[in-house]
Amino acid sequence: MDKIELMLKEKNLEETKTELHELELKVASINGPENFNLLDEPAFSELLMRTDSIAKSAAEFDCHLLIPVPSPAKQGVSEETAITQTATALSQMADRYGDSFKLGLEFLGMQSCSINNLNAALQTIKIVNRPNVGLVLDSFHMFLSDSKFSNIAKANPEHIFLVHVNDAEPGERSSLTDANRLYPGEGVIDLKAFLMALNKVGYDDYLSLELLRPAYWEEPPGKVGLKGRESLRRVFGI
Repeated sequence: MDKIELMLKEKNLEETKTELHELELKVASINGPENFNLLDEPAFSELLMRTDSIAKSAAEFDCHLLIPVPSPAKQGVSEETAITQTATALSQMADRYGDSFKLGLEFLGMQSCSINNLNAALQTIKIVNRPNVGLVLDSFHMFLSDSKFSNIAKANPEHIFLVHVNDAEPGERSSLTDANRLYPGEGVIDLKAFLMALNKVGYDDYLSLELLRPAYWEEPPGKVGLKGRESLRRVFGI
């Protein structure tokens, strides 16, 4: 969300829409709001007002998927309490945006995150129990949390809204960060098993290459794009 806010300060919506059209690009999702689930009421209300603005822009881009990202865990807040509070926040957001947007909860596999594994995320959306509240799955976070790919079968296929793909360097999972992400096929994640699990539940939507590796930011964007595209073709056959 913060990057889109900065972008729209430099270009208006119509300019951005024109550029996307000329490049034959579609906006599949917007990451955010972040750190949404363990806030007090004033802070949550402020975040929702920011989200309102982003949602309005997203609709102009014909994008109808927001990706709420959980906050860091708080001392003294159990996983059960975090799940309950996350479900409450998602329900409030679902009421606010109605059928205009889907909300894809993305758990982060780091132990420091309040919702940090597939089972916790599944429990959360089960409590919410709304068709427009589901999951965004990320192969890196599945790997970090040691969430079994086979457990994707526990999800309602209609509640898997987007899939992020990437690979990871070898190492102790608890010490890996986004800087350890790699192009698919260059690391230790069993992405073939990940693909099989997605195929088994009938997922047939976007695969979003999400690398987030600072070392790649130093390289020419065209080079990264081409190499990323080839990695999707090689590993996932698309």
